[in-house]
Amino acid sequence: MASQSLGPRSASQSSNWYASSSTCNRSYLMADWRAGVIALILLGVLALVVWF
Repeated sequence: MASQSLGPRSASQSSNWYASSSTCNRSYLMADWRAGVIALILLGVLALVVWF
């Protein structure tokens, strides 16, 4: 198993994994919307199982 150094990181090595805050916010919004839709579908399936 590989290990990484846990020492302090310089400013040039900070994480720049996102393109911009608006892109990041939009991806979180889409993920939240998708999770909500999946939750509603699962609740509907659960309601059908309970009723029948």
